[in-house]
Amino acid sequence: MGHSTTAEDTVKQYILGNEAIIEYQRLDLMSKILDPWTRRYLTALGVTRGWNCLEVGGGNGSVTEWLCQEVGPGGSVTSVDLDTRLIRLVPARNLIVRDADVRTADLPEGPYDLVMCRALLHQIASFAPEVLTKMAAAVRPGGVLFVQEPDFSLAPTTAPEAWAKTWQGLIEWGRTQDVDWLIGRKLPGMVSRLGWGHPEAATDVQHIRGTERGARYFQFFFDMVRDRVVASGCVDAALLERAHRLLDDSDYWTQCWMMTAVWARKAGG
Repeated sequence: MGHSTTAEDTVKQYILGNEAIIEYQRLDLMSKILDPWTRRYLTALGVTRGWNCLEVGGGNGSVTEWLCQEVGPGGSVTSVDLDTRLIRLVPARNLIVRDADVRTADLPEGPYDLVMCRALLHQIASFAPEVLTKMAAAVRPGGVLFVQEPDFSLAPTTAPEAWAKTWQGLIEWGRTQDVDWLIGRKLPGMVSRLGWGHPEAATDVQHIRGTERGARYFQFFFDMVRDRVVASGCVDAALLERAHRLLDDSDYWTQCWMMTAVWARKAGG
């Protein structure tokens, strides 16, 4: 049977697929680390009963479920993702789920009180400005745009050498996969270029201790990307294994990622 080529066929797949159980575990750990930060910002921005929200890249649905609870039955949450299997497990009647690749698809029509994404834009770096523009267009006058993305620039500066060199290689490999693990530092400027005036921004830093939640998260990550990174030549297998073993030591502390949150309010309303 023949296969017709579509726009999506020409777009690279996300480097982290949702096929393996290990990916579900990684997403769960990421949510436990990041959700307190994300919820704090969204609460301060006034998310409350009756809001209509659009979440782009809902992942495992942890923020989705929280938003559904916060906006209540009088509000709604529309969550869009390439893979919505986990989002569809969220037990909320005020949730609308849409399957779409935001790199090539239009977003659901607004206007929304809140349009947000977390840890999405760095995975689709060359599409990030276009996706941000589409997100901004969906915000109602007086509504809020909120984005939260990582910046791994600390990682190559930390000790020991095995950790620093591993992350130098991972960041280099990411660029070949349309992944920008330094996008957090660029995010305020990207939002500024939307023309809404000066956004607000803040950055949170996680201190990682071996054997604890943050360490386990990055061990899952190393396991998932090992074969592809080693095959690329960006990181040697022995070097990656040394970095992996560091995280088994409860006396080892390091810094790896920062998470930059940027938000802006659309004029009017």
